Amino acid sequence: MGILCITANLNAQHKRSDIIKQTDRFGFTAMSLLNYSDWGPEKNKTSLKFDSFRLWAQTDLSETVFASIQYRLYEGWRTSSYMYIGWNVNKNNTLKIGQILVPFGFEYQVWDDWGNIAYYMGFQDDYDYGVGWHGKFGIYHFHVYYFMNQQLSSSSSQRLDADIYSGDAGPDNLFKYTKKNQEKNQLNFMFEVKPSGENWHINTGISFMAGQLYNQTTEKYGSRFAGAAHFGADIKNFHFTFQETIYNFTQQLPDTATQDMKDFINISSWNFAYEMPSSAAILTAAAAYDIIGQKLSPYISYSYVSGGTSHAASQLLVGGVSTIWRLFQIYGEVHYGVNDPQLSGKASGYGRDANAYDLGFQIRFYYTMAIVNKSIIERIRNKDN
Repeated sequence: MGILCITANLNAQHKRSDIIKQTDRFGFTAMSLLNYSDWGPEKNKTSLKFDSFRLWAQTDLSETVFASIQYRLYEGWRTSSYMYIGWNVNKNNTLKIGQILVPFGFEYQVWDDWGNIAYYMGFQDDYDYGVGWHGKFGIYHFHVYYFMNQQLSSSSSQRLDADIYSGDAGPDNLFKYTKKNQEKNQLNFMFEVKPSGENWHINTGISFMAGQLYNQTTEKYGSRFAGAAHFGADIKNFHFTFQETIYNFTQQLPDTATQDMKDFINISSWNFAYEMPSSAAILTAAAAYDIIGQKLSPYISYSYVSGGTSHAASQLLVGGVSTIWRLFQIYGEVHYGVNDPQLSGKASGYGRDANAYDLGFQIRFYYTMAIVNKSIIERIRNKDN
């Protein structure tokens, strides 16, 4: 039973579209979407297409050791989502190693499927290569993790979560510059308090991150620092989250670099490269309500980045509804962004003054099937014995 409890907790860290039952062992998830973007060419504003195919597996290697993996295939690119082995030392202590979740603030913005600006700037739902410890002592939770490097090479943009990118931040970027940075030696600490009652649950805490930013051209190390305060509450059918994040990245660029080059960092996610300010503050907030259990849930989220080296504020508002029907999950979402490169065809980066106001709409369809579950494995074992 101990390993099943761990698996359930690990699943809870993923977005709803990636959650699988604790008894599932191997399967797949397929996603397609209907998309409308107001910034696209007239004939390409609306499209219906296949998005991704995801293979996932999880298993208990022993009474205390477990493992989990997810690999995704997209049109023209593919990448791992997570891949790790864990050890349940005892009921209070868990160790993990591999491509694991970076403990910083909320793992993802509650309920919505698009995400928020904190996610696209690398401060939520991020998986890198390292080792970590999670300790639970009553309502108090401690996370201490070390990451040697980011997932994949810094020269690759074929990743899900946002990481430092060493290449140009997009062919249409007027400020493009190959900065040759990469993440190195990152330490994360997160402290959470999680009291709960019969119809409510609170999750509040603080997070800190410190790491190096190695420049391959100058062969010098810069620095990365970030901190966040976060609060979440589930009260009966209502869900709320709030997070404030501040960060500062210092690049060791060549002497020929301009101040503008120093003010912005090249990053990438979802096979796309763009920019973010080298320092700024990020506000994220979200709310959701379950109408029929978790079968129908309207939600709204808002994120805002400003200050530091930002040239202008970036904003993202997401509103929608999700529904679960048997093996299907469906999200209908409206996205409105200001200077948001992930949503816009005009903005080159977060914090850039692109004067870009963009509207998008998506209906996303997920189909998840478990091919192998725990009962099948147990029947095979019993037959062999």
